[in-house]
Amino acid sequence: MDGQEVAPHEASHDALPLRLSDVDIKAQVIDVHPLIPDIRQDLIFQWKLLRTDWNQQFTIAVGSAILAILLGALNGDIFDGGNAKIAGLEGLQVAGSTAYFQMILSILCWGWFLYMLIGMFPIMRTHTITLMLIWGGFGLAHIFFHTENKNFPFGFALSDMMGGFLITLVCVFFLNFFIKAVRETRDLHVETHHLHEDVRVMEVAMREHSLRGWVFVCISWTMLTMLSAWAGAHYISERTGARTWALVMHLLFAIITVPLLIWTIWFPQRMLGTDAKVRTKAAVVAEEDLMRKASVVDVSPDEEAW
Repeated sequence: MDGQEVAPHEASHDALPLRLSDVDIKAQVIDVHPLIPDIRQDLIFQWKLLRTDWNQQFTIAVGSAILAILLGALNGDIFDGGNAKIAGLEGLQVAGSTAYFQMILSILCWGWFLYMLIGMFPIMRTHTITLMLIWGGFGLAHIFFHTENKNFPFGFALSDMMGGFLITLVCVFFLNFFIKAVRETRDLHVETHHLHEDVRVMEVAMREHSLRGWVFVCISWTMLTMLSAWAGAHYISERTGARTWALVMHLLFAIITVPLLIWTIWFPQRMLGTDAKVRTKAAVVAEEDLMRKASVVDVSPDEEAW
């Protein structure tokens, strides 16, 4: 965090060290569905590609996020259960100096992590912020789930789940919107940059730009994020600090989600290039419509606009 600018991750779309078709996979026992071999091939391809792209910036980004997680979770006030009668800003005022300092450092590390991701993956800036908000939203949802029932999901009542359920629903909606935007941008990319009169060539190009493995990574990140949020809320809901296993689960899942988040953000830019705009077809149509209307209005004084 020395004030240096974060350079965008430059990786030419047309200069891949390998192609998806170059990855050969052997049949496995787990291939009980036709999609599983395709997903395995995608994951192996993306993993090899990620290893070639990995550099110091990736390492620093992952390290800053893991440090933020550890500073935020391994806190003395959390271990002793805190004071159940104090909340909000009043709780910050009575927090110990060490705990307060850890909280500030954790926030700074999260800020640096977000700053690095935005700088490294410029075409994913908006979606990076969205994913971070989704991550926080899942945590907030499980706080609501555990407010009335510290043993959630055991013994839950539907009336106590409305707040958490609504937040989770919003997070899932935005996650689905994100996946849809990447998929439709991929389709437009193939139709624009790999246009060919032979349909079979277009099908091969679409297969080379497969998103099945990426969607699997994205969903895995979502599930682990939810599990991490549940484990964290489950630990702090028991103020005696007896649920050490929940804290361990929270830390483990949270740390795993960090590289998965980077994978989720990295691959679309690697596939589409740094000049793309990740958005849905509806957004593209809306922008074209606005530009068309602007061109009609922006006429010379001696012309009549209708």
